[in-house]
Amino acid sequence: MTITNRIMITAAMLAIAAQAEGQALKIATGGKDMAWPPTSTIAMNPMADGSFNISNIDLSKGTYFCIAQENGSSTPTKLQTAGYKVFDKAGNKYASLEENPGGVAVFDEANRPASISTLSEFDLWTDKARYAPGQEVWIWAQKFNEVPGAMVRYRRGVDVIEEHPLVQEWWPWTPPTDDFQGYLVDVYTKDANGKEHIHGSIGVDVSSDWKKYPRYGYTAWYEPGKLNYVGGDIAFLNRRHINAVQFQDWHNAHHKPYCGDDIYHDVANREVSLEVVKKNIEAQHSYNMQAFFYNLGFGALDGAGAAADGVKAEWYYYRDTNHSQKDYHVLPSDWKSNISFLDPGNTEWQQYLVNRNSEVYNNLGFDGFQVDQVGSRGDNTYDYWGNQIVLGDRFQPLLKALKKGHPNKRLIMNSVSKYGAYGIASSGVIDICYNECWYDLPSFMDLYWIVFDNNKASGGSVKTVFANYMNYDFAKNNWGKTFNKHGVLLTDACMFAIGAGHLELGSGGNMLCNEYFPNTNLRIGDELTEAITRYYDFITAYESIVYDTKRELTPNITPLDGTPAVSIWNYQRGPQPRRIVVHGTETQKGELVYHLLNFRNVNLLSWRDLNADMPAPTVTENIKLRIDVDRMVSRAWMASPDSDACVPVELPFEQEGNSVTITVPRLEYWTMLVLD
Repeated sequence: MTITNRIMITAAMLAIAAQAEGQALKIATGGKDMAWPPTSTIAMNPMADGSFNISNIDLSKGTYFCIAQENGSSTPTKLQTAGYKVFDKAGNKYASLEENPGGVAVFDEANRPASISTLSEFDLWTDKARYAPGQEVWIWAQKFNEVPGAMVRYRRGVDVIEEHPLVQEWWPWTPPTDDFQGYLVDVYTKDANGKEHIHGSIGVDVSSDWKKYPRYGYTAWYEPGKLNYVGGDIAFLNRRHINAVQFQDWHNAHHKPYCGDDIYHDVANREVSLEVVKKNIEAQHSYNMQAFFYNLGFGALDGAGAAADGVKAEWYYYRDTNHSQKDYHVLPSDWKSNISFLDPGNTEWQQYLVNRNSEVYNNLGFDGFQVDQVGSRGDNTYDYWGNQIVLGDRFQPLLKALKKGHPNKRLIMNSVSKYGAYGIASSGVIDICYNECWYDLPSFMDLYWIVFDNNKASGGSVKTVFANYMNYDFAKNNWGKTFNKHGVLLTDACMFAIGAGHLELGSGGNMLCNEYFPNTNLRIGDELTEAITRYYDFITAYESIVYDTKRELTPNITPLDGTPAVSIWNYQRGPQPRRIVVHGTETQKGELVYHLLNFRNVNLLSWRDLNADMPAPTVTENIKLRIDVDRMVSRAWMASPDSDACVPVELPFEQEGNSVTITVPRLEYWTMLVLD
């Protein structure tokens, strides 16, 4: 049977095609083994509505085709304008015409790897957490000689951009010079049947600035005995591509953070070695990480000499109008002192803090200041002269004074349970929006609205990082036990899918379970370490697809043929329990991205997993979906941190009109589906 078929091409593509005189879109037909450039092409006639019509051409069912663009020469070139449709022979994928007009299908089967190695069996490392455009990447495969005949493959998204044999333990690779782009590097061999075994994979981030795709970690241990372990402790963060590190509880006193003694004591009276602090900064810089020193933005230790160090009574805020009752935070009796709070809007205090920070920057190589706060303190807050003040309104002036004092240094400020969030996010001087969420913001939808509000306040220019502590109640009385993998991974999947990061990984293989960062009650454990490494490889390799979005989608998705119920997560409705949850976005390059999140065993919609009892997900396979789209789809693929070592897999699909029918092979916690 022959048909006359009309292929829809966007008006934007038509404009691109018509830019140069003599250019025209052509169709090249043939079989799966069609050579490129094609031996012959057929003209496509442009229509007034921006589509093209294959007019009076007999095309049989199953005919494979590519679209070509002629530029006046005798050799057509593939149409590969960024953000539009690419019909590319790579991966042996061509669209195929169906009998019904308007139908397009790709028939090849999904070709997933047959097996993968664990990280303990074979792993890859890179020499940096982040690379500048044009900077050489060094990759390490310690066990390279155990995989004879292996190949190294480099991908941008689903596209393979380079491949070569694995022949040595260390080797250099120079990525394309595009800024803010992630890559996946994997090592594989093939069995006798041609099926791939993935031995190892790793993400590579090429970005001129960390804050575009923040992966924030922490360190909190500086005792003299740590000196010989700093390198290995920071290497743990580098393997997870952590590109900035917060130094918690490194300082001498809140009002006087720097101390030049070789050994001094922090607020908890722990020993701190100045040499260990310096060694941490040095190690992080060697990996292209930013180093941020932590301190409260308006705190003083009255019991540790604040007045003698020049902190004036007029700088504090008070609980009464006649400045007789300071506000303060009680600390354990064996610590240096309780913390008394100053007025962050007091200009003399701001200048005092700028001067104290100069002591830090003049003696230590920190890149910026992580400013802390303590959340809402109620309405009864007054300056020294009895004027009622709103603390949250004073944060932006504080930040601007700090930036003016050190314009070349970076700033981050905590927003505790969203207190003062708008002023912080809209200040124009912070690298990231840093949100510490507590009992009053327990739901996944709370996380969504925080990201939404931060984007709105910052004009979409500042990414969000959550400082959220997993298994908080469980950790208190279960010293030495491990985090609940299921709660951690589902929460991370949701945070990453909605465009945020998670401050959770600490130097030396630690993970946060408490607001006191030196707390190590819970261990990551081998199983979660493996999984979390894949997650950080994933968000690094696919960073522009996960994070570089221009709009949220409100897709119409129908589950087919026994697929479990699906719910859409967007501004209208949060994730629903007992379902496959889908959050959709469109990237700046025009890819349609659908994040599938597994809530099938979830009853309590809280990210906190307080008692470490989030159940394991029901792994779901062969998820058949019909997705309504507003364009012609040329290629479909999926990738997941939970399977195939993050390696992408092209998927067969059918498109009829505005509906794409596709089967996603597997969902554990998080699978990303992409339609090009």
